[in-house]
Parts: sequence; C-alpha cells; structure tokens
Amino acid sequence: MTRWKALGGRFAIAPSLAVMLFAATAMPAQAATSLDARVARLEQQLESQALVDMALRLDRLEQEVQTLRGQMEEQAHAIAELRQRQRDLYLDVDRRLLRLEREGGGQAPQAAVTPPPAAPAPTAALPGGPVAAAPAAVEPAPVNTANAEQERIAYQQAFDLLRELRYEQAITAFRAFLKEYPDGRYGHIAQYWIGEANYAQRNFQQAVADYRELIKRYPKSPKLVEAMLKIGYGQYELGDKAEARRILTELARSHPDTTEAGQANAFLQKMRGEGN
Repeated sequence: MTRWKALGGRFAIAPSLAVMLFAATAMPAQAATSLDARVARLEQQLESQALVDMALRLDRLEQEVQTLRGQMEEQAHAIAELRQRQRDLYLDVDRRLLRLEREGGGQAPQAAVTPPPAAPAPTAALPGGPVAAAPAAVEPAPVNTANAEQERIAYQQAFDLLRELRYEQAITAFRAFLKEYPDGRYGHIAQYWIGEANYAQRNFQQAVADYRELIKRYPKSPKLVEAMLKIGYGQYELGDKAEARRILTELARSHPDTTEAGQANAFLQKMRGEGN
C-alpha cells in the first residue's frame, strides 16, 4: 500500500513537472520574441533619428550653398564693376593723352627731317651786268595723311584690346605697332600701355622694364612721372626695397608739385613704418 502511494505521488508530481518544463521552454521563445520586437523598435528609432539628422544636415548644407551663391554673385558683381571702372579709366587716360597730342604737348622729340638741298636755281644774264642767281623757292614736304590714318587705326585696334582687358593680345598689338611706327606720334602712348598691361597682370619685372623704356625713349612724355612711380611700386613688389626707395625719393625730389610725388612720399612713409 505504501508503495502505491509513493507511486501515486510520483505520478501526481509528473504533470507539474511537465507544466514547469513547458513553461521553461516557452519562456525563452517569448523572451526572444520580445527582444526582437524591442530591437526592431530601437532600429526604427535609430533610423528615424538618422533620417532626422540627415535632413538637418542637408538643410544646413542648403543654407550654406545659398549663402555661398549669394557671396559669389556679390563678388561677380564687384568684379564686373571693377572691370568697368578699369575700362573707364583706360578710356579717360587715353582721351587725355590724345588731347595732349593734338595740342602738341607730350610728344617725344623726333629727329628733325632735313629737306634735301635745292637744285641750283637757273641763272639769267642781265644786260650789261654780271650773272645774277634767281632766288630758289623751297616748298615744305607734304604730310602723308594716308600713313597717319593707318597709324591711328593700328593704335586704336591695339587700344581696343586693352579696353577689353585682353592684356596679352594688347601687348602683342602694341609691340607690333611700335615696330611698324617706331617714331610715330602715338609711340610713347603705346609704350605706356604696354607697361600698364604688364603691371595689371602683376608681371612686375617686365612692367618695370617697359616703364624704363618709356623714360629712355620718350623723356618728355606726360606719363613719365607716373612711369617713375610705377617703377618704384614694381621694385617694391619684386623685393628690391632699396631700389624702390631710391626711385621714389628721386621722383619726390625732381617733381615735387605732382600728385605722383605725394603718392611717392606716402609710400616711402609706409616703407619706413615697415622698417624698410
């Protein structure tokens, strides 16, 4: 009897154990399902946050691009205005130089053209007297207007390139002009513009050489003082501070009443402030 009770107790315990085992096996599955759900929710949250962050970054980038575009438009407008002012400046200087040419000032001295000696005048025998020579009439040499017009056209073509800020083409055209008309009335103006075109491109070494050529060949050019000033500036940019100081000091001493002399003195003061 006792044995059957014991067996009955064992059989009574078995269902409980089965339930516990089922619960034990069921709990990991439920926990895994819950964990997967939580991971899925976290991934969705992270993806949503990443999308939000990306949208914010894109918005900031778009704002920065718009700001940069606005700055570029402002700079393009400023550059266009600067180029127009430069063209206007070239035109103004050119008009002044040409006016000086028409008024007879500023032209470099040219070699005097000596007319060929006149042929001996025919003589006439006077009755009862010695032979007397008739006075010879010397007519001035005619001006070659066609050649002068060709020179003007060649100069204008070169200057038009400069006005369009096509510096290299303008330099080539002006040099060709000087080769064709070395003693022409526009020679010193063409030489000045060559120096200006190189200076505008920051080709300081060549610009200094061009300005020195202007001073050498056309010592009475109205742009001589400005050429001296630009030589001083160019030497400073090239690092030759001693030569810059020398030429600017010479300019201020030899042309004290000019605007360029005031600019030279101001630049010399700046150099002294820099310890040069």
